[in-house]
Amino acid sequence: MNRLAILFFFAALLPQVALAQAAESVRPEIGKPLQAAQKLITEKKFKEALAEVVKVDAIKGLTPYEAFVTEQMRGAAASGAGDNATALKAYEAVLASGKLTPENRFRLMEAVAGTYLRDKNYAKSIEWLNKYRTEGGKNPITLNLVTQAYYLGGQYALAAKEAAAQIAATESAGGKPTEEQIKLLASAYVKQKDMAGYSSALEKMLRYHPKQEYWADAIQRTAAKPGFSDRLIIDMYRLLRATGTLEGSKDYMEMAQLAVQAVLLGEARAIVEEGYVKKVLGTGTEADRQQRLKNLIETRLVLDKKELAATDAAAAAAATGDPLIRTGLAYVTYGDAAKGLALMEQGLKKGGLKKPEEAKLRLGYAYYVAGQKDKAIQTFKTVAGKDGAADLARLWIMVCAR
Repeated sequence: MNRLAILFFFAALLPQVALAQAAESVRPEIGKPLQAAQKLITEKKFKEALAEVVKVDAIKGLTPYEAFVTEQMRGAAASGAGDNATALKAYEAVLASGKLTPENRFRLMEAVAGTYLRDKNYAKSIEWLNKYRTEGGKNPITLNLVTQAYYLGGQYALAAKEAAAQIAATESAGGKPTEEQIKLLASAYVKQKDMAGYSSALEKMLRYHPKQEYWADAIQRTAAKPGFSDRLIIDMYRLLRATGTLEGSKDYMEMAQLAVQAVLLGEARAIVEEGYVKKVLGTGTEADRQQRLKNLIETRLVLDKKELAATDAAAAAAATGDPLIRTGLAYVTYGDAAKGLALMEQGLKKGGLKKPEEAKLRLGYAYYVAGQKDKAIQTFKTVAGKDGAADLARLWIMVCAR
């Protein structure tokens, strides 16, 4: 609750001090300075209003009700004057009086917690936020301040715990966590050097607030994990391309060259053509080298198409399913998804695969290329292992679900 909101709150809350309310009333010698203070508050003369309230302090024997009304007025005047220390002391006295309705009590607790947070007194802010939550406060904006208070106070583990709990509660209720909530969770993990936690937060960001910078970060971090197989670098590039984060001539050239090495000439040509359309390739000092690669791909592609049909029988006769996986993926990248997928499925069933998780990852990719996202997701969910294939598959599932 900001200062203006606090003033509106007290404007609604302040009683007409000269009149009796129920069985309680204010003596004239107390009512006079408080009425003067109330008038000055409406005129935004907060320091003068505070001086009027101070006059009441000289009067002895205040009843609980008179003290309650006085502290209400003091809080409003001090808040308007920017005297947070005095305002907070007054707020806490009003809360301790037991005379507020539950609704007004919650609103004032929000004000107290928010003021302490702005004053960087994180411990007191947390104390009041926890009281608010314990007593049944439900405002999600206020509850989110608990995470901020822990984070700003340097208690990163507790900040992460709070943020994770709030996000989980939102998800359980069928809601969507905010980008700021997830950012705070991710940052709290980073502060603890908990990269596994950070990666999990990043995946939530991709699920709920996908942006190119988040995709690039997630994919590159996956590829940088210990144990990530060099054989999967082309799969990393496939993800970058699918998420629009394949950038620069270096990325396009390297991905195209990897596709050539894998004898996936259809994929290589598509990558190079995309690079030229985007004007990432074909310009600058490397234009000649890029053109040579383009020419090489076109030449080899013609030969590969002629030879591909001859490999079908050999792939089918092989002892393992690996040749069927390779040949099938080639057909898919040439645009013959029906034939290619059938061969890849046959290869997976045949078994004896050197890298079964890699094979499943690429079958999932083939389904994605063919536009069969449901089958792609089902296949990606079966990918396991610790060489990076399972991590890439998890990201692919989110790509397919977009």
